[in-house]
Amino acid sequence: MIKLLRKVPAGVFSALFTVVILYLCLAPQPLGDNQGWFSFPGADKVVHFGMFFALTAAYIWDYSKVAGASRRNVWVMVAIAVVAIAIGGLIEVLQELMRLGRSMDMLDLLADAAGVVVALGVMVLCKEKL
Repeated sequence: MIKLLRKVPAGVFSALFTVVILYLCLAPQPLGDNQGWFSFPGADKVVHFGMFFALTAAYIWDYSKVAGASRRNVWVMVAIAVVAIAIGGLIEVLQELMRLGRSMDMLDLLADAAGVVVALGVMVLCKEKL
């Protein structure tokens, strides 16, 4: 599986996850009325955690492809994490400003940040395996 993922050009995962997350976070009802198993209390926080885990992992994965796994710099990875958290904050502000049925929620931002931090930890620990 890792070999197959390595064949995808750098930037593809980052762009894909960014577009999907922007749509899911800014569209008025991205999943429509039928949200299936996402209807339990706090489900949106779990989704935010997962989205920002995936986003951060994708950014670091793409950075690793460009820099080379053995030459990755942990501080660049931390900077990527900070940018991912800033994206989460910007999304929350945009939700408030756009007035499309979405509103700013600081708990969403905390879930985003938690996903980012966990992804950063996983990617640092997997440094030599990527």
